[in-house]
Amino acid sequence: MFLHKLEIQGFKSFVDRTEVFFSDGVTGVIGPNGCGKTNVSDAIRWVLGEQSAKLLRGDTMEDVIFNGAPSRKPLGMAEVHLTFKNDRGLLPTEFAEVTVSRRVFRSGLSEYFLNKTPCRLKDIRDLFFDTGMGSHAYSVIERQMVDQVLSDNSGHRRFLFEEASGITKYKARKRETLQKLDATESDLTRLNDIVFEIERELRSLARQVGKARRFARLRDEIQALDLTLTAGRVAELRTREKELAEQWQEEAVRREGVTVEVDLLEVRLNDQRLTLLELERELSTAQAGLRDREDARGQAEHQIVLLRERVAGLLRRAEEAAEEAARMRERLAEVQTREREAEAKLAECRASLGGAQSDADASEQALQAVDGELRERRHVAQDHRQLSLDLFSAEAEKRAACDRVRERMAALAERRESAERRVAELGARLEELDRVATSGEARRVALAADLDESKRMLLELEAAIAAASHSVGSADESLSQLRQDAAAAESRLETLLELKRGLDGVSEGARVLLSSDDRIAGLVGLVADVLEVPSRFLEALEASLGEASAFVLAEDRDALDASLERLRVLESGRATLVDLSALTTGTLTALPDGPGVVGRASELVRCDARFRPLVDRLLGAVVVVEDRAAAARLAVQSEGGLRFVSLDGEVWERGRVRAGSRLSTGLLHREMEIRELSGRLADLRLAVEAQGRERASHDAARNAAIAARATAVSDVDARREALERAARDLDATARDRQWTEQETRERRDEIAAFAIEIEGLDRAQVRAEADLGEFQQQLEKARLEVADLDGVVVELEGRRDEASARAQAARERLLALAREQGEWEAQWGRAEQTRRELESGLGGRAEEEAQSRARIVEIEAQVTGIEAGLAGLLESESTQRARVTELQGRFVALKEELQSGDDAARHKRFAQTELAELLHQIELDRLQSRAELERTFERLRTEYRMDPEQWNPEPAAEGFDAAQAQTQLEELRGRFGALGPVNLLALEDYTTRKDRHEFLTVQRADLVSAREQLLEAIQKINTTASDLFRDTFEKVQGHFRDIFKTLFEGGDAELRALGEDPLECEIEIVAKPRGKHLQSVTLMSGGERALTAIALLFAIYLVKPSPFCLLDEVDAPLDDANVDRFLRMLRRFANRTQFVIITHNKKTMEAADVLYGVTMQELGLSKLVSVRFDGVESADPSLAPRELVESAAG
Repeated sequence: MFLHKLEIQGFKSFVDRTEVFFSDGVTGVIGPNGCGKTNVSDAIRWVLGEQSAKLLRGDTMEDVIFNGAPSRKPLGMAEVHLTFKNDRGLLPTEFAEVTVSRRVFRSGLSEYFLNKTPCRLKDIRDLFFDTGMGSHAYSVIERQMVDQVLSDNSGHRRFLFEEASGITKYKARKRETLQKLDATESDLTRLNDIVFEIERELRSLARQVGKARRFARLRDEIQALDLTLTAGRVAELRTREKELAEQWQEEAVRREGVTVEVDLLEVRLNDQRLTLLELERELSTAQAGLRDREDARGQAEHQIVLLRERVAGLLRRAEEAAEEAARMRERLAEVQTREREAEAKLAECRASLGGAQSDADASEQALQAVDGELRERRHVAQDHRQLSLDLFSAEAEKRAACDRVRERMAALAERRESAERRVAELGARLEELDRVATSGEARRVALAADLDESKRMLLELEAAIAAASHSVGSADESLSQLRQDAAAAESRLETLLELKRGLDGVSEGARVLLSSDDRIAGLVGLVADVLEVPSRFLEALEASLGEASAFVLAEDRDALDASLERLRVLESGRATLVDLSALTTGTLTALPDGPGVVGRASELVRCDARFRPLVDRLLGAVVVVEDRAAAARLAVQSEGGLRFVSLDGEVWERGRVRAGSRLSTGLLHREMEIRELSGRLADLRLAVEAQGRERASHDAARNAAIAARATAVSDVDARREALERAARDLDATARDRQWTEQETRERRDEIAAFAIEIEGLDRAQVRAEADLGEFQQQLEKARLEVADLDGVVVELEGRRDEASARAQAARERLLALAREQGEWEAQWGRAEQTRRELESGLGGRAEEEAQSRARIVEIEAQVTGIEAGLAGLLESESTQRARVTELQGRFVALKEELQSGDDAARHKRFAQTELAELLHQIELDRLQSRAELERTFERLRTEYRMDPEQWNPEPAAEGFDAAQAQTQLEELRGRFGALGPVNLLALEDYTTRKDRHEFLTVQRADLVSAREQLLEAIQKINTTASDLFRDTFEKVQGHFRDIFKTLFEGGDAELRALGEDPLECEIEIVAKPRGKHLQSVTLMSGGERALTAIALLFAIYLVKPSPFCLLDEVDAPLDDANVDRFLRMLRRFANRTQFVIITHNKKTMEAADVLYGVTMQELGLSKLVSVRFDGVESADPSLAPRELVESAAG
């Protein structure tokens, strides 16, 4: 990608439409001061999105519009078009040619265009992110920006690094994310305040709503439960009074019998207690005697153990004393031997000491004689050595001349070796670049595969989302069907219950008796209501009962008579009634044997125990069989009295059969269907709940897949970006290889120049070495004379050393003999002292051994006497233990017998007391029952305004627990009384507030989720940007040091990151030009600062090349030598970056491939003229290229 064309119209001094075409290499823009050269730079910066009028040398953005000239009026608009060739796709767009346009009007309106399509400024900035181009990027460098880069006052240096590392877009995204996060936090705080206030109101309203609902529910529950309990309690009290009278008679007879048994048992137990006391006293005496004997035996055994331990200790002491005496005798013999040896050695030393003193005196006299002769010879040798030193000084001067030549040759050789090493390094660098290119290509292929894999995973997630959505839809359909089934079952159940409550299917008389408000007390209901029939036998039992299923049941004869009287009076039809109190359980006919028999019909029905006689009366003679054949066969075989019904409802008797269509609308069928529908409705409700959970599970899976899809989309984008970055890295590697090859060629040229200079220095060295040879001959002769004299001195020194050694040896021998004599004297004294101590200790050890052995004999005799007495103690203890064991057995047996009798007597007495208390309690219960019945009737009159005589409650449901119901009633009343004042209008307010709370809660959850996603995105941006910045900083650091050394021909430079956070740290530049100390760039000269800034910019270009670079008079501070270095560096980069240079320097003009001259033929109006070095493209075809350069410079 490169700059192709710049079109300017109405921008500053360019009033007419002006086009500037750019080509590869270096394009120069020249012209005299004030002609508008920098307006070209400003136009490029402005069209790329510059928003600071001050940087464009104006006060407001309208200042860039042409403001008029003596010959031209002001314009109302300025526009600039900048066209790029995007043939390598560096810009993230599919167009091969991209034109960025900007317009500004005097009204302040600005317009931006991409390829003539209106866009936003942000779109243009996003287009150039991570490309090194932009209004503030390092692609546009002005002279004043050199100081900004080095001073870092405006942070421009850090911006260059951020642009090079590609983190500018990450920081922009981070700023946008932080703004979104701030907005989210603000919204969340505001929403939390609203939710908190609504929740506070909801808590208050919820308490009021709950209170109102509890008020109504508790009131209804209390009344219903109280009446049910009261009805049951009245029936219980009446039955209870009768039962208590019968029970009192029975218990009185039992109490008399128990009293006689208790008296007889007490007499027998008193005799056993007396016997047990006598036996207990005898056992205690025997156990005391046993303890005395055990104590005596234990003391004897303990005394024997102690005495034996003392014998062992005395024996050890005697043995130790004997061993110690033997060791002392052995040591005494050794000490006596050492004493005799020391005394003999001491005599020898005293004899040798006199001869050693005579030898030492003779050696000292010989040493003094040799020392005098040596001093005389050294004085003569010193005179000859001074003469030799004078000759050596003259020879050193000649040698220094040769050394200087050699040093110069060594320096050149070192530089040549350095250049050769650099060539080798460059060769290695080329190999490394080849490896990097290979690995980069492999990485690009791998990234492409990863991208394909991410796309595949994205497709899988899309399929998973579709499958989950399908599952949710299926679950919704199933849930809808289950709800429809439940609604249908509930509707059917309600219909059946309504039929049951309306007594549909029974006679008119039965309906009148059972449905009247003043229902007669004692009427239970219909036969079908008290039976529970398994579904398998329903048809058979429905057929067997027939009309009997609609019989009306009465508790007793009074209820039956009252019912008959009511039917007679009301003339409301007929009804069949059954007096339950008149029914008894009779003997049932035996069932026939044979195949096909299922069982007796009465045994196949479940009912309450009080209805069992009724069931036996109605169904006891009915036999349920498998099929018609079995029924027919058994009916023929039966002698009479039995009916046989098949499972499908055919009833057979001897001689006749009753059959027909199924009674699907019978009372038993209805009761069974009610039970089945109740169970099915409960199952359907459970299934609705389960299906709802399954639907929620599928929905959660779909949401998870959607979240994973978002992650996968991000992964695809990240891998696509990584793939693009890998491609850019490969391009950068290729450009780096070209630069390395160029530097290799330059280094080889330097090596050839060094070789020529070394050859000339080699000839000069030959001449200097010939002059040096004459001085060396004279010096050698003087050295030989000094060497002869030194030989004599050395010989004398050897003789003196020998004499000195002999004297020293004599002195050392004398001292050694004196030390040896002292050592033997000390050793003899120590041996004598040790001998005396050993002789004294031998006597004490012998006496100690004798005393120990005598005491051992005494103790062993004492042990023998104690052991003899111990045998008698053991025999006595054994006899006494047998006696104790016998008494204990008798005592335990008698005690167990007495305990058993006591238990029996206690049980009898307890039973006697219980019977007496029971009789008393029965009497009290009878009185309490009568009183409670009266109180109950009075409460019904006062609380519910009911007449107890006319009250006919429905019987309690089967399995009704009165005690539990009473507890529940008391609890309900307590809860009802604790409610206090109730707000019955709270429900409506609560519903309104709750709907709003649910809506806001969903919004808050969305905001919390968004906040977590934003925080995660910020963390990811920080990590990625930090890694990119560190990597770029290290690369720029290495390139900056190399380029600095090249531009300054030596020295060193360093970049330092000041701070731990790579995204916010300052960047310091420290430089050391050749021959100077390391220093801050603020202390450098203007030229050095410019070269340092150029080195930094080119180092950044090596890491992240920009397709083009605009340099506005950056070479102004440089002298000719530095301009040459700058231009050499420029040429190295010209093959990878397009340079546009605004300059006044002649050498820079000469280096340009294309020159544009800016002129101002009319005051205030700028025009362009261009030329190429391979031909002239100007208004004057006769003007040569070099002449154009000279004219423009002048």
